[in-house]
Amino acid sequence: MPNDAAEGVGTRTPTYQFDLYAEPALLDDVHRGYWDLKEAAPPVFWTPANGGHWVVTTAEGVIEVLRRHETFSSRYLSIPKNDQQPHMIPESLDPPEHRRYRQFLRPWFESKAVALLEPRIAEWTDRLIDAVADRRACEFVEAIASRLPVSVFMEMFGFPLNEFDEFRTLVVGFFDGQAPPEARQVLAMRIYGKITALIVARRSAPQDDMMSRLVATPFEDRFLSDDELRSIGFLMFVAGLDTVVNAMAFGMRHLAADAPLRQRMIDDPDAIPAVVEELLRRYAFVSVPRYVAQDTELLGTTLYAGDMIVAPLAMVGWDIQMNACPAAVDADRRPCKHAAFGSGIHTCLGIHLARLELITFYRHWFARIGHFTIDDAAPAGRTRGGSVYALDSLHLVWGDRP
Repeated sequence: MPNDAAEGVGTRTPTYQFDLYAEPALLDDVHRGYWDLKEAAPPVFWTPANGGHWVVTTAEGVIEVLRRHETFSSRYLSIPKNDQQPHMIPESLDPPEHRRYRQFLRPWFESKAVALLEPRIAEWTDRLIDAVADRRACEFVEAIASRLPVSVFMEMFGFPLNEFDEFRTLVVGFFDGQAPPEARQVLAMRIYGKITALIVARRSAPQDDMMSRLVATPFEDRFLSDDELRSIGFLMFVAGLDTVVNAMAFGMRHLAADAPLRQRMIDDPDAIPAVVEELLRRYAFVSVPRYVAQDTELLGTTLYAGDMIVAPLAMVGWDIQMNACPAAVDADRRPCKHAAFGSGIHTCLGIHLARLELITFYRHWFARIGHFTIDDAAPAGRTRGGSVYALDSLHLVWGDRP
């Protein structure tokens, strides 16, 4: 509910009551909740929840926050601001340090490097679909969405696949914004422990994986320290084990209710890359926190040094100035403008890998399974807000069930 704050020194106004972790509308349907927020709230507003922070609800404002890195810093990436937050290279860095590390990591994530992974991604996809095809039903998040990108990432980076369930549990717990800070700190330390063990193992016995290459590749005129490797590894761990999972789950939830679009993907597999982009636009799943490094104005609103601000990336693709009829999912939208992977210097390093995983999955799923719907007899999934949105379950059915 809107409520302009009283005037005074340091007053943050306008204010609007909104909790990015516990807002009931977000827990019911995170995208509908943010869409309603866009329609009802000011373009920039202050909420007193979670220690107090700003939220921006327009494409113009989100893009400005993402690209004005001298004002909107990445040094703090949590709400509320946490001095003990895990350091994640290069995501936690501002220029000029950010560029040095990003350029170092970029070759492993370029499209030509990622393309070499397609046969293995296809193998994982087929294996997971094989496991559910004859059952004609599955809880999609557990059976496929959590397993495909996570397995690909673990194999690529060098983590032991027999620890899959533990790794996934660690990441889901870490992104639970309603968990006590102490509990999330314990999870962060456990993740650091996993990464440290891998660093030690690869220093003594290199293998054909990314961690071995990070250990052995010179960075400028030296090799990366263990602290730097842990910081890079932490970012890869939480990003690789959670983001594509959510893109896949939200996309499949939409497709389960969109028979014409499913038919289009069955009849014309070449349309699948465009569908992937449109689903990413409509169901972007990240709200980016930034630290206000100096007093500034954003869309006419005064922000103060030391404040935090949240930029929901979905607002870019949902802005009518960017896309006509933004509520509709239109596979023929050209151009399809969105910021699901960010914008500016912090655009997601894994953008090409994420797209390849999604395109490969949909191609194999629709060739093998075809049409599917929500299982109305099963419990409906709940969504998670916070910095990375999630769907906790998605029960699907297909074919003529026995």
